[in-house]
Amino acid sequence: MILLAVIAMFFYFQFIKIDWGKEKIQLIHPFYLILTLLLVPINWLIEWLKWVITIHVAEVQTTQKIKLNAFFAGIITGMLTPNMLGNFIGRIYYFDRRNRISLIVLTLVSNYAQFIASIVFGIIGILILGKIPIDLEIDQFNFILIAIGVIVSVFYFNFEWFFKFLKRKARIHLLIRNIKRRRMYRWKILFLSFLRHGIFTLQFSFMLHAFGENLSLENVFWIWQVYLWVTIAPSLLLGKLAIRESIAIWVLTLAGMGELTVLISSFLIWTFNLLLPTIIGLFICKEKR
Repeated sequence: MILLAVIAMFFYFQFIKIDWGKEKIQLIHPFYLILTLLLVPINWLIEWLKWVITIHVAEVQTTQKIKLNAFFAGIITGMLTPNMLGNFIGRIYYFDRRNRISLIVLTLVSNYAQFIASIVFGIIGILILGKIPIDLEIDQFNFILIAIGVIVSVFYFNFEWFFKFLKRKARIHLLIRNIKRRRMYRWKILFLSFLRHGIFTLQFSFMLHAFGENLSLENVFWIWQVYLWVTIAPSLLLGKLAIRESIAIWVLTLAGMGELTVLISSFLIWTFNLLLPTIIGLFICKEKR
């Protein structure tokens, strides 16, 4: 909570620096705004595939309707927590107690794979650009950045060592053996997470271009940095709303982008990717009987 307060104060000053009267926002390329919106179903289709694989590996027998309801319930509860970490709360609601441990563990594995995608691509962006929004000589930290990327990836493929310290958790140990037996599970989830990160990148690039910023590979690397800092920044509610926009301003103004353009683009991305699916989910989800 203290760290969150410090971060919130720091990024508060990112907002007050904006000259609201001087800067103007203009939709220059509306086609790219529409294209960003059209990528939303693809974004969530990839997450749906991860969910289907998760249910299959957990060996849970259920109907397509329950899968869909649980998926959208996960979007609703995930939207209320940072980085969608709380999506398992909604997902397990539709399943019997005996299946919940498996679904929780595997959903967290899937979330961690998305975390790895943000970390890995963010580190690549830093290494290529050689710049971060903090006034540091980044060349001195290249080895540390690469080491961090390797460590989070190695843990992903060997996280089961953590469960060795848990006793009398036969169901979890059975799940771990099941995951080991399905060797391609983690690779599939990681591939889909990388693919989804690519969709995020395209959406942000297209949204910025819709308001006049250039489409360039360099800007892609800056966007990767945005997702890196957003991922590791502390927050509590609404998918890091406000924190996300503050970080985007903090990072992308260093790349020469307009503060108001970045703010509006980031907020619209949040609206398209999180708010709209959540509203849809409220209509789709039915009360458990």
